Amino acid sequence: MFEKALASLGIGAAKVDTRLEKSTYRQGEQVLGEIHIQGGNTDQEIDEIYLYLVVQYHHEGTQAEYVIDEFRLSDRFVIGAHETQIIPFQFQLPYDTPVSTGGSPIYLKTGLDIKKAIDPTDLDGVEILPHPLIDQILLATEAIGFRLYQVDFDFEQFHSRNPFVQVFKLKPLGQYERLMDQLAFVFQPHEKEVSVLMQVDRKPVDLMSSMEEALDLDERLVQFDIAEEEVKNFHRLQAKLESFLKRQLD
Repeated sequence: MFEKALASLGIGAAKVDTRLEKSTYRQGEQVLGEIHIQGGNTDQEIDEIYLYLVVQYHHEGTQAEYVIDEFRLSDRFVIGAHETQIIPFQFQLPYDTPVSTGGSPIYLKTGLDIKKAIDPTDLDGVEILPHPLIDQILLATEAIGFRLYQVDFDFEQFHSRNPFVQVFKLKPLGQYERLMDQLAFVFQPHEKEVSVLMQVDRKPVDLMSSMEEALDLDERLVQFDIAEEEVKNFHRLQAKLESFLKRQLD
């Protein structure tokens, strides 16, 4: 009885350790791993094992956590005293999982739901890279004269199932430097295509455009899709992006 009482306080209780196949993934990729559960000093009944995909971000001066997705990995079972159980798992990252940035870490939180006890948890940081199609779009955009300099969270201007979207911001170079202040993308990746929202922030060149800038009317939006087949021809992808861009600058 005394050992059970201590276990309910987290002393001598079961422990959980999640081990991932790797630490870096792309949006939409399959995640494989194992959950290692080490029994404590007494038998304990575990109602379930849960796994949360979490992003930590800053908004309006406060730090917050948001659960991107959650996974239930087991039914009720008993872990014996000093027993070790290994539970393999596999799941697909949502395509709209945020890309890792310096100030917004992403991690998997694993926990054992144990009645009348402190639930043991484990945190494992993961690095999320852009979907392969997004990588190609960014490379093609840089090839026509831009440089990616920031990836931000936007909480108000755009809509998504999450309370935010990520905005990829690029500085113009060369011929575009005198025409634009910034180019920005919001991506919505899918398995074989990406929906793209492109925002063109033009520089004022006359009285009318100066008035537009003063009234925040100098930003133009265009939406289009890029399919998997289109990125196979890099020059054609460049031409498509440049065509959409020039229309917004005319």
